[in-house]
Formats: sequence, structure tokens, C-alpha cells
Amino acid sequence: MSAATVDLALMGIILAAFVGGMQRGIAAIIVIRPLCDRLFEQARFDVLGEALSYGAVLNFIVIAAMLLSLQRIQGKTRTSLERAWIPFLAITFIAVLYSPVQVDAFRKFLTYVSYMAMFVLPLAIVRTQASAIYFSKAVILSSVLPVLFGLLQMGSGIDWYQGTRIASTFTHPNIFAFYILSTVAVILCLLASDHVTLSSRLRTLLGLYLVPLLVLLVMTKTRSAWAGCVVLFLIYGAIKDRRVLVVSLILPIVAFAVPPIRDRLMALTAGNDYVGWVQTVNPYAWRQILWEKAFPMILDRPWFGYGLYSFPYYSPSFFPLESSRGVDAHNVYVQLAFETGCAGLLAYLWIFGRNLLLLGRYWAFDRRGLTMVAAMICVYLMVGYSDNLLEYVSYGWCFWFTLGLVAVHLAHHRPVVAAARRRTVEQPQERIAHARGA
Repeated sequence: MSAATVDLALMGIILAAFVGGMQRGIAAIIVIRPLCDRLFEQARFDVLGEALSYGAVLNFIVIAAMLLSLQRIQGKTRTSLERAWIPFLAITFIAVLYSPVQVDAFRKFLTYVSYMAMFVLPLAIVRTQASAIYFSKAVILSSVLPVLFGLLQMGSGIDWYQGTRIASTFTHPNIFAFYILSTVAVILCLLASDHVTLSSRLRTLLGLYLVPLLVLLVMTKTRSAWAGCVVLFLIYGAIKDRRVLVVSLILPIVAFAVPPIRDRLMALTAGNDYVGWVQTVNPYAWRQILWEKAFPMILDRPWFGYGLYSFPYYSPSFFPLESSRGVDAHNVYVQLAFETGCAGLLAYLWIFGRNLLLLGRYWAFDRRGLTMVAAMICVYLMVGYSDNLLEYVSYGWCFWFTLGLVAVHLAHHRPVVAAARRRTVEQPQERIAHARGA
């Protein structure tokens, strides 16, 4: 069976799920999308001279679902979260117009719109706590088949990426690593929350499921994802379970004794010097050289940059280690500063700032759970320092959909939080009045 046939079958399953309602359609997308990266790459079709994948079709379906659901968004909080995306998308659309590669730039713009769609859809279609739990389970279940395939790869020794790393159903081990990282973060958020009802059996299953996730995360050999995972467990241990904190402090030391992990980390200590000719440098030094060479061009156009997706186009002209082909920035902030200038970068950061403000407003309501959500956001921002996160659609969709679910969960408890605030304000006033009466 060809990849194109499988892609068509998966598209058919998703469209059939929408016949049963918007919720079933979105759940089908969440579960199926992580299986598709390789299939989409292997089966492209021509439209007006441009090679497209079925990923573009799925992007269109998600964006269409969002547009059809926008009228369902009710409430000031949900609307303000939705509108937080508008400045970033407006700037990136304008950046398409002056990009040197407008077709590719427009594709990238639609990918960014799909991220907004995955964030907005929970705001529009999730009306009950039961629906929020249903979709949270769908997010976790979507990782099961990639995890099983990854375990099969590890056990059989076949289909490893470059013979040393596990990529599972994804096109690169880094994408799989960050997808695992997102799943781990979702599980820890659920386990830490004081306002998400989970049975003891489900809590045990989620805890056990972390084991294969962590094993596969190690086998991706993605260092930034390792660091992000350590941060998540340190925070979880500090706020929820001190035993996890102790293990999180000890485990990296023990892991360093494992040869594959030690070799992967020690690789960063060699090849740090670049003296002006093409030579082998370690991955982090390679990135640093790339960023250093890009900054003079960024400073030449600091406000609006060179246009969307222009970094790979211009990189051969300034990056000596890849002078024959274009490369991505491997840094979300350098990429946006180069392509959309300070305007686009600040608009992008505002989306996160708006979500962090929401968490701060409700923090007293669920301190542990929301601390883990904030940690998930901060880890996403952290790993964006050294990788092309904006290119990783499966990870992006999972991350943004989860944040949308969090916003819906908080919106459902808004009356309780508002009442608690009123009591907090009224009690000191009552004590003052009582003291005066006395």
C-alpha cells in the first residue's frame, strides 16, 4: 500500500469523524496527526506547479473548523485570548508580501494560522468539564501509537534515524522528543492539579506511562528536550512530591554514567572553535556561528525584517558552514527577528504573555496545576532557543491545543474565583467596620 493511499484513507477517517460532530472530528485530528509526518513527506501531489503534501489539506481542515467555530466563542477571557493572536498573524501575513519566497512564505503563514486554530478550537467547542477531560485524554492517547512504534524500533534495532537515534513516526528525532516532552508536561499538569478529578487507577496508569515516555526521550538523544524534561520534573517535585524532586536531582548524575548519554553530552565540549574555514564544529557551536552571522543583517532591518521564510533563502549568503544551501535558524527568536523584525517577535511573545497573565489571575485557585502549566510554557520558550519549533507541527498542535484546554478549564471556574476574590476583599472591610462599632 502506497503512502498516498494511506494518506487518503486517514483524510477520509478524519472527514468521516466530522460527520459525527465537531468534537469527534477534532479528536480524530489530534489522534491521527502524530502518525502522519513521514507519510506526508512520502506522498506529495502537484497543484499549479507546486508540490503539496496532505499536511496542507489537514491544515486547511483545521483552519476551516476554527472559522466555522469562531461564533461560538463567548466570554471576555476567551475572546481576549483569541485576539492575542491577531497582531502576530497580521504581521506575518504582511511579511509574506515582501518575502523573497512568497509561495513558501504563505505556506508558513498558514501553518501559524493552524497553531492559532488549535488554540482557539477548545475555546469554541468545549462547553463542559467532561469535554475538557475527554480532549485531555485524546491528547495523551495520541502519543500511544508513536510510543509503541518507537519501542518497536528500539527493540528491533531497525529504522533508526542515522543508525543512532529514535524518530518513531516523525521525520526527525527532535520532533519526536518535543512531542514526548509535551505529553509528559500534560501528564504532570493533570497529576499536579487540585481541581482535576482523576481516579486512583488513572493516576497510576499515567504515572506508569511516564516510564516508556522517558525511555524513548533518552533514545531520541535530543539534549534540549532532556533539559526541558529535567526542569518539568524538578518543578513537579518541588510543588507536589518531594520524592520526585530527589530523584530528579540524582537521576541526571546517574544518567551521565550511561555511555550513550555521556557521549551525547560530552560532544558539546569539543569542536567549539571556528577560525574561518569550513570545519567540523559541534551542534551548539554551529548554531552560535549561524546566529552571530545573522545578527548584522537583523540590525540592518530591525523592525520588520526580510519577509516570512526568508532566513533559509538568505542564509547561504552569510553562513560560511552552509554556503551551498539554505538552513533554518534553529532558534525561534532569531528566526522571527530576521523574518518579521522586532514587531513580529514581540507580537509572538505577547501570545505567551497573555496566557501567563491568565494563569497569574487564577493562580490562587489551583497553585500546583497552574504552576506546572506555567512550567510547560516556560519549557516551550526555553527549547525554542535552540530548535526550529515553529516547523514542528505535531508538537505545536499538541502544545497549543493543551493551552486552549487550560483556558477553558479556568473559564469554567471563573464564578468560583470571582466569589473568592469578593470574599477576600469584603472580609477586611467587615473587620474594620466591626472594630469601629466596638
